[in-house]
Amino acid sequence: MELSLYKELLLLGVIFVFSVIGGITGIGIATIVIPLLILLGVSLPFAKATALWVNVSIMSYSVFRRRRLIKWSLALPLVVSAFLLAPLGAKVSFFIPVRVQLLLLATVVLASALLILYLKPKPRVSGLTHFGFIKVGAAVGAVAGFLGGMLGIGGGIIANPILIVLGFDPVEVTTVSALMVLLSSLSGWATYTYLGYFPYKWALPLLIAALGGSYIGNRLSERFSRETLKRVVAYFAIFVSLITYLKAITL
Repeated sequence: MELSLYKELLLLGVIFVFSVIGGITGIGIATIVIPLLILLGVSLPFAKATALWVNVSIMSYSVFRRRRLIKWSLALPLVVSAFLLAPLGAKVSFFIPVRVQLLLLATVVLASALLILYLKPKPRVSGLTHFGFIKVGAAVGAVAGFLGGMLGIGGGIIANPILIVLGFDPVEVTTVSALMVLLSSLSGWATYTYLGYFPYKWALPLLIAALGGSYIGNRLSERFSRETLKRVVAYFAIFVSLITYLKAITL
């Protein structure tokens, strides 16, 4: 992955800014990084591997900072199913045209955002048993992990809106999502790296930019209400979907 100095600095700056948003929402920013890298002339597999590494960098700090807030009855099944299915999704992606992958990504993200904004969730989870949490977590994690691995994202942009619409507390959702994104991104990144699609010289600069933004975002998240967190997630998702649609159409 060879870029000019100007493009390298632009990429690091954008990653820093959107890492702030990732730190606030518990959502990885692979959905932003992938279209940007493609616009800069990078192939899709390299873009996915790079974006997943950024997710790992961001969410490492988010998970560490929020570790005491994690609802483990939901987090464990969500994380395990996402971690197991992300590599499968990554391998399936090589059989699907790039335009189709981008259009699917944009559609999933946009639908998720609209559900958050316009569907008023009821507290459906208040009566869930421990086994109920396991079933919900495993199902959502499986979908988010597979699609995340296939599309080169962490899956938080898929899991967050679904869980919020189901009635889970937005604060709990962003915390659990950060853990899921960390491990599913790590799993997907390892798969692409094993196949030879990660530019190692970018590891440290990306790590520094992402951790810096994530630190600021996590600090800011403590000042936001639950309703504000929901809207930040939704508007960020809409922005991502529009960029992705634009890239898919112009391929």
